[in-house]
Formats: sequence, structure tokens, C-alpha cells
Amino acid sequence: MKAMVLAAGLGTRMRPLTGRLAKPALPVLNRPLIHWSLARLAAAGVTDVVVNLHHRPESVRRSVGDGSALGLRVSYSYERRILGTGGGPRRVRDFFGDGPCLIVNGDVVFDFDLLALVRRHREAGARATLALLRNPDPRSYTPVVVGPGGRIRSIGRRPSRAAGPAMLFTGVHVLDPRLLERLPAGASDSIRDLYVPMLEAGERVLGARVRGAWYDLGRPWLYLQSQVEMLASPVHGAGPRRSLVHPGARVASGARVSGSVLGDRAVVGEGAIVEGSVLWAGARVGPGARVADSILDGSARLGRGQTVRRRIVMGRRRFEMK
Repeated sequence: MKAMVLAAGLGTRMRPLTGRLAKPALPVLNRPLIHWSLARLAAAGVTDVVVNLHHRPESVRRSVGDGSALGLRVSYSYERRILGTGGGPRRVRDFFGDGPCLIVNGDVVFDFDLLALVRRHREAGARATLALLRNPDPRSYTPVVVGPGGRIRSIGRRPSRAAGPAMLFTGVHVLDPRLLERLPAGASDSIRDLYVPMLEAGERVLGARVRGAWYDLGRPWLYLQSQVEMLASPVHGAGPRRSLVHPGARVASGARVSGSVLGDRAVVGEGAIVEGSVLWAGARVGPGARVADSILDGSARLGRGQTVRRRIVMGRRRFEMK
């Protein structure tokens, strides 16, 4: 089976973290974000993956290479102009062949069963199947309403304000790649330009409720919060409030690290406290300093006795967490 990971976004909402790295290359529990999706795809029996690129493409290529380390064959589709969630797959339509394919957003972490999702798609004889979860906030996430048998009745209140519990589209879907031929060449959106017109025409689009963790890492605060939550979840397997400290990191005697992630060559000085934070490879926290609910990139240098709370630290600059 073949799949695509959408990784061509500008990472605007993640700034300033995406100044030098594409969002899918940002470290999540000390591995590139995109690795989480690729690992799930490999576990589901996917053999070939295409990744589309635009912003800082070299950072994604450097993180993934040819995919062999993950048991995959990975190729790339560079987009000089961003083509969107529909246009990106449409451009590489020939890659998929004629069998069902998986398309996955590159800015989420999930652990639900892709094999079960594909099986549901095949058994239902569906042309498109969207993986759905309960929608915790319809104001932030487009509501999807599903009727009997899993048939989607509306997405974002289109084609009508269908009644029913609001679900959330996880950014993971299985589809017949021949549907992509309905999209025009150039930029398009898979929901607006493919699935909503299908619903308006009375065609069947299936919604499959999935079980398991799903983390949205679309903004710096969500990126931080998700990793802290992942530390205590089956996704990572650590116990509550445990930390993930890279073997190459150094934590001085008398320092305390809790509920945090420390990358390779990160240094926490004597008597320093790091709580609920993410330190990228190379970040340095001086003696007696305190870091809480913050992200420190590899250039971050926090001096003796300094304190940061809910900030992004890059070099000696500090940015408000949003």
C-alpha cells in the first residue's frame, strides 16, 4: 500500500520555531515530528511514501532521507508554490496507482490503528473514508456530522446544517486515488474541493470513528503541551510526570527535571529546575536557573539564576508562548 504525508506548509502558526526548520522536522520527544507518522504507516504495512515539501525542504529531507531507517521507501515532491491538501496529492496522482491509498497530515501525532481504518474502508466499499474523533471544540476544529452507517452528512455545515454530534477530522484519510482526478491542476483543498462537492452531489463519503491518542501540534503551546501529555501516555510509555532525557544530555547534581524533554547535548546546571518544558539539542540552562512551561531551542542560553515561564527562548531572545 502507498501513502502520502503532507509536509509542505509554511509553519506560520509555529513561528518562531519554524524559522530554520519545517514543522514536520521539529523534534517531538527527541525525534522529528514526521517520524511519528511514518512509523505508524510502516506498522500498517505501507511500503512506499511520498512527502511533499515547500518551506525549509532540506530539513525534512535531512530528517527522513530515503526512509530505509524506518522500513520505507520515501520519495519527495517539491512544490515551488504550495498546492494544498488536494493539489499536493493531485500532483503525484500517478504515484498511487489504482489501489486505496492513505493520506496523512504531517503536523499531528496519532496512535490509532491504520490497518483497522483501511479494513473498514475496504469492507464498506467506500471511495473515501475519513478518520474521525469526538470534536472537543467545534470553534477550533471544523465539525463533521455523521449519520447512520457512518455516512458523512456534512463537513463545516456544508452542504447543510445536519443534526448530530460534532466529530473532528484527524487529517488521516483513505481514498480511491482516482478521485484526485476530479481536482484541477494547481492548488486545491481536499475538503472544500473534493469531499464537500461529493456530499452535495449525494455521493457517499464514509466517516470512521477511531480510537487512540491524537495530538495537534499546530501552535507552539500545543507543541509543548502535547509532548508533556505524551510523556504520560501509551504513545511513549513513560509513567506520570516522568521526563525524557537524551543519553547525550547532562543534568548536574542538585538539578531537578520533571515532566520535560531534554535533547542531545542539552545542559541543565547545578541547582536548576526544569518543569513541563522542552529543551532542544544543545540548549543550556545555567546553575540555579528555573524553566517552566517553556521551549528552548538549540541556541538557547539561560544564565545563572534566570527564570523563564511560558516562553520560547532562542539564543538570548525570549518570545511569548502562543
